[in-house]
This record gives sequence, C-alpha cells and structure tokens, in this order.
Amino acid sequence: MNTAWEEKTYTVDGCPFHTKHRKGTSDVTVVFEAGYGTSSETWNPLLANIDEELGIFTYDRAGLGKSGRSTHSRTADRMVKELKALLHRAGVKPPYLVVSHSYGAIISRLWASQNRRDIIGMVLLDPASEDQENNVLPFMPEDMQAAYYRQFILEGSHAEFLTSLRQIKKQQIHLGDMPLLILSSGERNERLKKAHKEWQKLHSSILSLSNQSGWIQAENSSHDIHHDEPHIVHLALYDVWCAARQQMGAPVYQAVN
Repeated sequence: MNTAWEEKTYTVDGCPFHTKHRKGTSDVTVVFEAGYGTSSETWNPLLANIDEELGIFTYDRAGLGKSGRSTHSRTADRMVKELKALLHRAGVKPPYLVVSHSYGAIISRLWASQNRRDIIGMVLLDPASEDQENNVLPFMPEDMQAAYYRQFILEGSHAEFLTSLRQIKKQQIHLGDMPLLILSSGERNERLKKAHKEWQKLHSSILSLSNQSGWIQAENSSHDIHHDEPHIVHLALYDVWCAARQQMGAPVYQAVN
C-alpha cells in the first residue's frame, strides 16, 4: 500500500488553497476541519497514527497557513463551498468521515446539512455553537470577553462569524442515524466554571442532531483536546468508523488499543 502524502495547491475562485491528502485502502476519507484562525498543522499530533485503511484530507482555509487570502466573505456557507470544490479538484470522493474542532464544527455541520449522503460520521472536538454568544459569553469575566472579541482579526470579522452562526441555525437538519461523537474539554479555572457549564449544555443540545450520538468528557484537556489527549480523539474516530461500517453492512472494524 502506498501511504505517501500528496501536498498540493488548488485555486478556487482566485484563491490558492494548500491541501494534504493520503489515500487509504478503503473508500472512506477522514476530512479534518480546524478551529477558527488555525491552520491544518494543528492536526499533526493525530495524523501519523491513523490506520492506513482510512484516507486523510487536511487543508488550510483562506488566509491561514500556506493558503492565500480570498476576496470573498469568510462565512461558513462560503467555506463549505470552498471545501467541496477542493475535494472535487483533489479527486477525493465520498464517503467522508469528519473530525472538526471548535468553529470547524459549524462548518462541518453546515456541510453535513447540505450534503447528508456524503458524510457517514462526525467527531466534534469542543464544538462551537450557534447559541454560544447568548448562552456562554455573558458568564465569562470581562477581560476574557474582551479577548474573545479581539480574536476576530485572524479569519474573518466578528460580523462574518455571527453570519455563520445564523447560517447553521437556519440550515441545520437532523442527521438521522449518522454516528456523532462530541468530546468536551475539562475546565479547572474557577473564573470560567459557570461559562463552562453552559458550554457543556450547548454540547448536549448538539447531541440531539443524531439518533446515534455520544458524549465524552476529556477531563485532562484544554480547548485543544487533539493536542492534550490525542489518544481520546483516535478512539472516538474509530468508534464512529466502527458504527458507520455497521450501517454500511461492512465487517465491524476492531481497533487495537
């Protein structure tokens, strides 16, 4: 089996996008969607240990990492269009298994809502929520609220971010029996205790989007679960893969721990 990585740049609507792709022995590809303002390098702690059976696709969104800047709006709906175009250009066909972090979950949920048949399972790492600014932000200390707003120079404006939240709220569909696992971070900062409790309530509401969903508390992780406890993410990925294979009528995959 050739497990070599292909690192290529594709241009979509005048913007160059950096991608990395590894083919698997099966026809399923794991598509990784990073958090707000974060390049695809964030996934490096996970990639080497993913079984060769699964293909892997990572990319840098416009303005991040090795990708160029786009003249188009930086909203989730636009990002879904760009991702679909990149997968087409790279010849990476469905089915897809999606792993997303934070704001990446907004993009992935919107993608799944628009293309339900292409995606067979999702793992969401400390996912952002369309209701976070109403339900979580008010419980954060003022200095942390200020830091939250300051971040919106990395990838699109705060207004574009709010547009993305409205888009997922409007377009979200129920995902049926799609296997869905949510991993929530642990939080030991007393100043954020109430905000973190509300954050987890939002994660519970996302679980209702699938008839086959589950929740894992990554007690020893910060927001970057894939950095702090990558083994938990690996196990979640294979759990979702196993459930998806059962739905497709394939033999159950047994992960070796």
